[in-house]
Amino acid sequence: MLDEFLKNELSFNREAGTYLFYGDDLEKNYRIALEFSAELFSRNIENEDEKSKIKDKTLRNLYSDLMVVDNLNIDTVRDIIKKTYTSSHEGGAKVFILKNIQDIRKESANAMLKIIEEPTRDNFFILISKRLNILSTIKSRSIIYRVRKSTPEELGVDKYVYNFFLGISNDIEEYKEQEIDLMLERSYKSIAGVLKEYEKEKNIIVKIDLYKCLRNFVQESTSLKKYEKIKFAEDIYSNASKESINLIVDYIINLVKKNKNLKEKLEYKKMLRYPVNMKLLLINLLLSV
Repeated sequence: MLDEFLKNELSFNREAGTYLFYGDDLEKNYRIALEFSAELFSRNIENEDEKSKIKDKTLRNLYSDLMVVDNLNIDTVRDIIKKTYTSSHEGGAKVFILKNIQDIRKESANAMLKIIEEPTRDNFFILISKRLNILSTIKSRSIIYRVRKSTPEELGVDKYVYNFFLGISNDIEEYKEQEIDLMLERSYKSIAGVLKEYEKEKNIIVKIDLYKCLRNFVQESTSLKKYEKIKFAEDIYSNASKESINLIVDYIINLVKKNKNLKEKLEYKKMLRYPVNMKLLLINLLLSV
């Protein structure tokens, strides 16, 4: 459901535009971006059945004038530039949803600036980011919209469940369909096996086990020896993809937010945006917990 800000944007009936949707809940950002796209596609259509079909296709990422990009690179940017100059398949707007814009490299960003600064008619760009501290050149050319996290009340859960999933709405909705005891602990020592399973199938059941391992590690951290923490870091590094390591770092930092060394830990998080020695980063982060 779109809020007043986005409804007003639609009422302006812009010929083109670039938007930056940012907020901690990336899945919610994406879901709202799809809803906004559906409205852009159907804004000049009066037939309600036709509008409903367009919305359904858009929400399932099946609409022919929608392009969703998970991670931008220079080749993808060139492909987008070509598509902006081609005709719309459906005779209306074309929308490009670009995820993880905070991770865009300089070469790709420079190429993107040419098309988002003054998008050609009927081309709309929705940039999705977890945070607002992205390249200023991109930010200054965008209409900025903050996507707020849903509250525990809106999601129909208590604060423990909400905090367990860091308020991520998609995870919480999937959890509600399961019968899983979040209070039942999982030892941090089983992290390697859990990660192997998670890399095979990223479902909510295994993700909960992963979170339980991380929570157990943080709980036990004060009594762990240095070599045990290093072993834990090595188990993560050996069995996790870069995407999973990003998730793990983010989750652990959120667990220790009241820690006096939080500023140092947030620096580790920033370092993930650059080519770094991932193993060393993990070891240093976990030793500091």
